[in-house]
Amino acid sequence: MNPTYAELTKYLGPFSVLRELPAKAVVPPAWQGLLGASAPDRIRLVIALWEQQYPHEFSTLLGVFRQHLVAVEVLAQDTKCSLLYVFKNPRGEYLHYLGQAPLAASQLPATLSGFPWPDRFLPFYTQLHNGWYEIVSHAVGLLPLEEILLLSEYEWGILEELDLPSTFSLTNVLGVFPSGAGGYLCWDFNAAVPAGLIWWDDEAPDEVDFWAILDEWSAMGIQDY
Repeated sequence: MNPTYAELTKYLGPFSVLRELPAKAVVPPAWQGLLGASAPDRIRLVIALWEQQYPHEFSTLLGVFRQHLVAVEVLAQDTKCSLLYVFKNPRGEYLHYLGQAPLAASQLPATLSGFPWPDRFLPFYTQLHNGWYEIVSHAVGLLPLEEILLLSEYEWGILEELDLPSTFSLTNVLGVFPSGAGGYLCWDFNAAVPAGLIWWDDEAPDEVDFWAILDEWSAMGIQDY
């Protein structure tokens, strides 16, 4: 195993790099072509998967992929498979991202089923990855569905300083992307139409275009980390 990859066991636990179909772990069909591919072809194939599903929503991030993605590996962690993305940022530092295997529709957590998710959000988890994030920080990427934060379950000292509408409730705000710097990109379900919201731990929240910020923060996590 690449010595750099071996250091990741501190965060991921034991894993192996796959080059062929394993006996135990289940490799998603869309990933099976990666196993026998050359290193450059694995990069090309993964970029094509993202382009096929989210060419517009992740247009900036895809540009970063083309410039800075230097390796893709299929990992086996016991019976589960993930994709390891290795980026070389503009300062020459290596960053490692993990994309967990996509979920089947039947695997979506029941606790999230009551929310009116926008059409393009949950398909990321069933078509690409159940979470995609920087491994060391476990941030600057979309959390796995089972780790999405219901903000009302946490203490926020900033609440006492905010002048929020009486109709606003944290039970209807879910954090899906930790910035690693005290902010969460969230879906706000307080209105009839879900909206993007950045929830800060030390300042007033900001209403945002969810997909624009998701793309921007994802790209910045690699370029400016």
